[in-house]
Amino acid sequence: MPLGQRRGTTLRTLADIPSHVHAWWTSPKTWHCGTLSYTCPKLALLCFWLLWGDICYVLMEAVTPSIMPLKLHDLGAPNWVLGMMMTTVSGSITFFLNPVISFKSDRFRSRWGRRIPFIVVSAPMLVACLVLLAFGDRLGFWMQSHLSLLRHASPNAVAVAVLGFALATFTFFNVFVTSVFWYLFNDVVPEHLLARFMSWFRVVSQGAGAFYGFFIYGHARTHSMEIFLGAAFLYFAGFGLMCLNVKEGEYPPPPENIGHQVGRIAAIKTYGKECFSLWHYRYQFIITFLGSMGAGISLFGVFMSLGLGLTLEQMGRIGAFRDVVISVLILGSGWLADRYHPIRVVKVAVFFQVATTPLGLIWFFWHPAPNVVYLYSIATSLLLTAPLAALMGVWDPPLFMRYFPRDRYGQFCSANAMCRAAGGIVGGGLAGAYLDVMGRFTSHYTPYYYIPFWHICFSAPAAFLIVKMFKSWESYGGDEAYVPPLPAGDTKDAMSGPAWESETEA
Repeated sequence: MPLGQRRGTTLRTLADIPSHVHAWWTSPKTWHCGTLSYTCPKLALLCFWLLWGDICYVLMEAVTPSIMPLKLHDLGAPNWVLGMMMTTVSGSITFFLNPVISFKSDRFRSRWGRRIPFIVVSAPMLVACLVLLAFGDRLGFWMQSHLSLLRHASPNAVAVAVLGFALATFTFFNVFVTSVFWYLFNDVVPEHLLARFMSWFRVVSQGAGAFYGFFIYGHARTHSMEIFLGAAFLYFAGFGLMCLNVKEGEYPPPPENIGHQVGRIAAIKTYGKECFSLWHYRYQFIITFLGSMGAGISLFGVFMSLGLGLTLEQMGRIGAFRDVVISVLILGSGWLADRYHPIRVVKVAVFFQVATTPLGLIWFFWHPAPNVVYLYSIATSLLLTAPLAALMGVWDPPLFMRYFPRDRYGQFCSANAMCRAAGGIVGGGLAGAYLDVMGRFTSHYTPYYYIPFWHICFSAPAAFLIVKMFKSWESYGGDEAYVPPLPAGDTKDAMSGPAWESETEA
């Protein structure tokens, strides 16, 4: 075809874009999710508000885990205290509170839905905790100098204690959001659009993370107060708008407890039997526990980077570059998940992780200048870390949405969160102690070079378990006929996709 003709075709195609958009916008097609019905404009508005809420939440969530280790380290907190405060305490709160919230949320019914009320009620206290984190160290210094009971204590120790209290309180109220926010998507987005929606959801999340890395993280040590206050305002105003504009539908009657019993004991028995009695789900829970154990040491990675000569500004840029690449690749992994099922994509990702983790041991044998470390870190982030993160991005929640029973989705996700929290409780403290022991035999930052050994110990068993999980999924129907299993004697079959949502022409 002549070049001019190809150009003319392209121009005509571009000129037709407004008409295609108008045709889609006015299409009679409707989507259903439970009692909710969406035309094209309503579906677009739903996605907009959910993605806007995600931007606000991601930026708020990025502040605490990125800034608090630096603040605690600068105040002289040892690694074991840092690990305990950042993972063990928060993991303990999540372990006990998340299952209660999730179980109640699945069975909660109100005129505003079963998810949003939990978010709205906790919002004021969560904002107050962010404000307390902003001024926590200053408040600790003031308390030490003005309260007679604390005159003989170290100012830094009092500041660490105040920040620890603020962090624990923040975690307590944040669990109300983390427990139900992700379940909201499963309740309002049509199932056959979930993987594509979650791909865009990840794109927006990574974009927000890149913004934070490029423009904010470099000021973490000098302007932490302003960053915390900005996060508090963004969450209260921005996330609040999402809650006002996203509407939940009506839900079927909540599933009964096993044996038609009522009361707390019956609820606990139901929760335990449904979630943990089948190996089909145990595989996923054990993988989550091992992953959380391995991730318990990740918060110390910033100190290894500082020891290699990188600055906070450079680390922020590396993370931002990585997030931009992930936001592009995640669209591809979402397409792969739709085409081949998320469990296959996850299986590839786990083996890829096991194969690439030993590359982190290179610093034992190579000691380049900081500018070389910076370029090498960018290259590995773009070529290794970003593809791995994109593949892992279809694990939670896209895989869970197609693996767990839908009418008990929050309940099973909370069981998974319990295992994640248990891994954090054990892993955070042990990781800090592990690095403190290694520090007795090495120089100031050298113990952090041992971080990859820790990751290898937990990623290798996960690779074995993902194979077992995949075979179990195939035994229950696989691609063509999978129905989430429930233990014998349960009161209700798991709700399947077609009974929950559909797509029709008006």
